[in-house]
Amino acid sequence: MKKGVLICLIFSLVTNLFAQKSESIVLNPPSKDRGKSVIDAMWHRASPREFDTKKISPQDLSDLLWAANGINRPDEGKRTAPSAVNAQDVDVYVFNETGVYIYNAQKHTLELVVEGDNRKIFAGPQDDSYPPILLLLVSDISRFRIGEDALKLEWAAIDTGIVAQNILLFCTSIDMVGRPRAFMDKDTIKELLKLNDKQYPILNIPVAYK
Repeated sequence: MKKGVLICLIFSLVTNLFAQKSESIVLNPPSKDRGKSVIDAMWHRASPREFDTKKISPQDLSDLLWAANGINRPDEGKRTAPSAVNAQDVDVYVFNETGVYIYNAQKHTLELVVEGDNRKIFAGPQDDSYPPILLLLVSDISRFRIGEDALKLEWAAIDTGIVAQNILLFCTSIDMVGRPRAFMDKDTIKELLKLNDKQYPILNIPVAYK
């Protein structure tokens, strides 16, 4: 009897350990030595309408998220993308075949938000395949310390555009592609991610290899 209880306890601990691991993905350290020059990336940047389905490699995903809005000055906690009054209001959500994750820039990890493949939210009725990842940029305007909501929404749009450009230039620099899109079912997205009334989905960007 005691042996059976002990086995059940060990099984429970192992199960919980794997469950915790699945909820947080530790990304590779971002690389500093890769990619085209900024000028070369600008010459080649374009917004495709069709996307390859090949899975994004762990290193490319790590570098992509760091370039988007990662921390480049650890001592100050400041980001690759500027933001109004340093609010750091833009969160990057990653939709892939296993779930929806939010990028934790401080830890350089992905934190599970919703299990399952929800990329279809961004697809048209004629689509039967999806790009390997879709990045959703959400601004939390409660992080702005000053200003009325109308002004905060202007800042949110500007900050999100800057993060989007980081993503697009990085993609071009390593022969990936992305397309910024404002059209999406925001009500469904807010319900899925349990966003509050100060969190605004502003852009989504499908990303794939060229």
